[in-house]
Amino acid sequence: MLLTADRPAQWNEETVERLETRMAAYQLLADFLGHMPTLDVLMSWRNHEGMKRLCRHSEAARDLCALLDNLSVSELYAVFSSLRDDYYRLFGSSGQLPVTPCETMYRANEQKLPKSYAQIVRQHYAEFSLYFKKMNGEPDDHIAIELEFMAVLIGKMLGNVMTEKRYHRYMDGQRRFVLDHLTRWAPRFGEDLARHADHPLYRAIGRLLVEFMASEAERAGQAA
Repeated sequence: MLLTADRPAQWNEETVERLETRMAAYQLLADFLGHMPTLDVLMSWRNHEGMKRLCRHSEAARDLCALLDNLSVSELYAVFSSLRDDYYRLFGSSGQLPVTPCETMYRANEQKLPKSYAQIVRQHYAEFSLYFKKMNGEPDDHIAIELEFMAVLIGKMLGNVMTEKRYHRYMDGQRRFVLDHLTRWAPRFGEDLARHADHPLYRAIGRLLVEFMASEAERAGQAA
């Protein structure tokens, strides 16, 4: 039995709602950036409660929601086709993005001897007993896997009884990953995506990533 004294003082309805909103943002971004979105993904996020929460906090999310809400079912098929074409144009073997969407590539100019961040982030994942299966051999520092890590980490908080110790462990893990990794390169990737995408949905995804990372950086900085 969990004693009242063991429960984190911060664990209340406001905290849970904030975590649910953040998890929705991370999962939405991972779903659209990890692989070519399916029609099921489009339909799922069109009716997703998390999307409604995001729209209360993000202009880019409202634009994304409007793009999906204003479509008939038949129009969704056309969007799916054009979105698929833009995905392959952006992320294919001869993709139009400046560099591969991986932390190592975006941070290559930070050191005289560039290092791989895949192994470093893999250690973060292992700290919380998380290992990710890659459908297409993506490195562990791929944007979608880093975003998925955060979504799963928040989901583990929401799906388990929180003690004070566990709460601080999970929140500190998120804070460190945001400050040490995501905010160091994801905003630049989001800007590149918004700039190079042809499809308005992907442009909105890029802007959402930039907006969301700014709020995450502010939140993590306040908790540091």
